Amino acid sequence: MKWIKQCILFLAVCFLSGCWDDKEMEDRSYIITMGIDKSRDDNRYVITLAPAQLSSMNSGEESSSSEAPEKGIIVKGDTIATAIRQADTYSSRQVYLGQLKTVVLGKELLQEKEYLQSVLDELERNQDISGKIILLGTEGTAKECIDAILEADASTGLFIWDFYKNTAQDVAVTRKLDLETFLREIRSSSGSSILPKIEATEQGIKIGGGIVISNYAFIGSLTGKQEEGVLLLQGMGKGAVIDGIWKNNTIPMWIYKNKSKLYFSEQNDELFCHIQLFIEGSAEGSSLESKSIFDSDSLTELQNVFEIIIKSEIENTIALAQKNYKQDIFDIASELKKKNFELYNKYGTDANEMIQNMHFDVSVSVKIRTIGVVD
Repeated sequence: MKWIKQCILFLAVCFLSGCWDDKEMEDRSYIITMGIDKSRDDNRYVITLAPAQLSSMNSGEESSSSEAPEKGIIVKGDTIATAIRQADTYSSRQVYLGQLKTVVLGKELLQEKEYLQSVLDELERNQDISGKIILLGTEGTAKECIDAILEADASTGLFIWDFYKNTAQDVAVTRKLDLETFLREIRSSSGSSILPKIEATEQGIKIGGGIVISNYAFIGSLTGKQEEGVLLLQGMGKGAVIDGIWKNNTIPMWIYKNKSKLYFSEQNDELFCHIQLFIEGSAEGSSLESKSIFDSDSLTELQNVFEIIIKSEIENTIALAQKNYKQDIFDIASELKKKNFELYNKYGTDANEMIQNMHFDVSVSVKIRTIGVVD
């Protein structure tokens, strides 16, 4: 399958390079993944570039596992553009960002509002870069992540693209976030959003959890379970697996439908956010057959177990936003503005103060539609 993926990327590169100019393909270094860090020494950008290996793509050969993993091209600059120009001086091929798929942002960069805003501005204005590139953040350095990505897939650099295509929708601990969507979210919420989190571990690349951004700067991170709570609240929890304890047995439920409704009310001069979650899933486990699960009372009992678990998960994630971060990381203010403009004018002009004082009422309805009995 790997050679098929290489051929597709090879044909895409050929097609696009032929459309826009007559520069030969072999004269370009096609960057698939880029990491952006802030240097601690001189406050410049440190750019790590992961180019596609056209030689292996042309030959159709896979990289030998005994070969040393490829390393990214590392350059510095006061801007991304100047760093890219510097990269050109180290190579016989011109660096080209027209096939860029993924950008990873390091923690040192994310902690600085001015630097993050500058990077987003450059990415948006660069005519070669698509608004559909995937954005991720890390609590380490972007360079570490790029090196780990190249170790996982040195030939094409499409590891993250493959993850979101094949895996992310089945685990629900992260969401695919492109540049256009991130810019729209962060601008509509005065600088708040949650970036998907990526880590370079001893076992390789791990994608899951979130990087919390407020006022255009890093304020903390979410675990995979906390990010799952955010996705469930936002109606994007399809693929999540929730473990419940029923009659001394652990029963997993796979969520295949997740809807969320929010509405707002005022009681005694206090603002309430009512969250209604509607979830459908499939329960599986070796113990189900012997527990008369097909009995309606038993099924209702099991559904109640999962309703309590999910409700608690949502409430814990809300408490994290209210008490730890004291920030509107869910962009509730925008929902309030859309749903009840009168209440928004009264309470929502300061979103962070609003989220700290808001009362949340969470209700969860779980319907187990199918039962899978594991031998």
